[in-house]
Order: sequence, then structure tokens, then C-alpha cells
Amino acid sequence: MRQGWMNGNSCKRAFPHLCLFLTAMALCSSVTQAYYQDSIDAYFTHQTLSVNKTIEESRIDCPQPLVVITFLHKQICVHVCLGEKLTVANALLEQQGFTQGSQLGVQRLTGFRPGQASLHGQGMALDIDAATNPYIIHERHETKIDEELAMVYERIAQFMLGRSSIIPLLGGERQTKEARHAYVARLYEALLHESVAMQRYFALMEDGKRLQEYVHTIPGAQRSRLPTTFLSVLSAYDLQSIQTPSVSAPLSDALIDQLRLQMMSDWITLTGNVGPPLLSLDHAVASLHSKNAYLRYPPILPPKPDDPATEKADRPFDPKGGTYPGRSPLKGFLTLRKDLVLALIDAGLRWGALDFGRTSGDIMHFDSRDTKCDKIGTPDP
Repeated sequence: MRQGWMNGNSCKRAFPHLCLFLTAMALCSSVTQAYYQDSIDAYFTHQTLSVNKTIEESRIDCPQPLVVITFLHKQICVHVCLGEKLTVANALLEQQGFTQGSQLGVQRLTGFRPGQASLHGQGMALDIDAATNPYIIHERHETKIDEELAMVYERIAQFMLGRSSIIPLLGGERQTKEARHAYVARLYEALLHESVAMQRYFALMEDGKRLQEYVHTIPGAQRSRLPTTFLSVLSAYDLQSIQTPSVSAPLSDALIDQLRLQMMSDWITLTGNVGPPLLSLDHAVASLHSKNAYLRYPPILPPKPDDPATEKADRPFDPKGGTYPGRSPLKGFLTLRKDLVLALIDAGLRWGALDFGRTSGDIMHFDSRDTKCDKIGTPDP
């Protein structure tokens, strides 16, 4: 593919602006490969192996003047100017050895959507694996839901990572002297760690004994007693454990179940659906039922938009029936590889996770407002 559009005459006929950019790009130094921690590698290995087989569209409905291009060996219908930027991103990825979407764990691309007034309707936007990269916060007209979500994201980050969540702050101003590539790379890493932390958090919810072991460690004991995590739960049921926090005295099974009930409430806040069934650790509860007793999820309440009369709202991890298979807090919220995100950013695209101002948080989404094809390789304003 590269030989085809690198040919001078072919390049000039197809994408004249791209030709100049690629010539300059060839003089640049090769892109440095990033190394991930073992836990991050394991995370992406799991994601790649657990997803369904690649969904291939048998036919591309692409009205003129939009064009069908190939990105990561997948066909997609887009505006010609977005196509130029995706071709640049494709070249950057090829330099790093990525020629197939499967190498990056990419399953599905969505570009043009007929009948929409958004950038998707113009062919100027791209969604990548929407099922596993949801819009996690700051959707329009959902400030009331955002307040609930922010508390959950903060509890997960504090309990698992020992730091505040960056998710409620997405879309904020970056440091004036920080290059865009460095800014996106830094926030990507922070988001990735929170995505992995979410997986671990709800895995502990499922496994009460592992949760009990974790809160018996020094970090776990300290983090479980923060006002933003489980202080209110612990103080209500075991005041002595708050006054003398010691890892030598593990929390009782009954108290661990109370922590899990809070985590189950967090699950409902994120998904709007009941999660996996959880057996109670408290033997006293089980004996009352003469059999295994399951913890009960809290009631499911419909999400409230800012104006219920005119607007609708949803929760970020709602699979919406079978529309988004695989969408679950147990899988986190970020399966896009860093190499892919940075290639798209370096080609001049905006990332919905960071570049939407107060509505930032759309992990799956990349777009461009450059309909004149004169900003190849530079970010849109």
C-alpha cells in the first residue's frame, strides 16, 4: 500500500497535501517504541484475546462526495480530508510495524453515519471499538449523572491507585509549554491506569476473600479508610477499626460484605444494570437462609437528564441490549493502544477523551473539522 501512494504521480493525483507531508516525514527520525509495565501488557493481552472475531462490513454504503479508504486493513467511508489524515496515521503506524488492525486489537471502525447532523454525518469522525471504549463522563445534558459518576471514579482511583481520578477533570487546559504529543501521552497513561484499576476494583467485588486480603495490606488498610472510599461504611459498622486502623486485625466477613455492597452500588451507577451474582461471606446471613446467600444489588433507578422533559440520558457502561457487546466495568474503559492514539493525534485528529472541552470523555471518538484539507499533520483548533 505504501508504495502505491508514495509514487510521485499517484500521490499528486490522490492527495496533493499529503504528498508534501509524507516527504517531510520521511526525513524525521523513527518513532520511538514505548514500553509498558507488565500489568499493562497483561491487560491488553486479555482484551485482545477476549473480544469477538473482527466484524467486517460486507458492503460500504458511501455516498458522494465521501470516499472509501483503507485504514489498518479495514474499509471505512469518510470525507476526503479525514481520509488524508487517516492515511498519515496509517503511515506512522506502519513505521512501527503495525499494518493490521488485529495487531492493535482493533475490532471495528465506524465513520460516516447517514442522517446525522454531527461530524459523523459529514464523514469527518471516526469511532474505534465503541463497545469497549465508552463515553465515560461529560455527555451533554447529563451533569446530574456526572456528579454520581465522579464519586465512583474517585473511589476507584483512591482505593486502587492511592490518587485522585483525572476523569472528572478531562477537558481542562494543558500546561502552556507542554507539547500536544506529550500531553496526550501523559493523560493516556493516567487513563489507562484508571481503566486497569476499574477492572481490579470490580474483580475484588466479585471475590470477597481477595478483597479481605487487600484491605489487610498496608496500602489497602489506609485507602479503605479515606472519606472518598469506605470511611462512612466502616465507621457505621466498626468504629473501632477506624480509631485504630491496624492491618493485624482483619475486617470481619460481615464488614467486607458491606464494602462489597457499596461496590455493587457503584456498578449500578456505571451500568444501570445488575452485575454478576455475589455470594455473601457472612456465615450468619447464609445460615438464616439454610443455603448460600447472595448479596442484593440496590434498586435500579433510571438516569435523570438535566431536563427530563426534552432530553434523554444513559449510563456509560450500559450495553443497551446487544448494541455494545462486551461493555462492562470488568473490562475497563480503554482498549485503544497508545501507539494508535498517538498516531491519530500526530496526524492532526482530535481525541474525544481530551479535546472536547467541558464535554470531553468520549474515549472511542476521533474527528477533524478541517474540511479544506489544509491542516494535515497539525491539530484542529
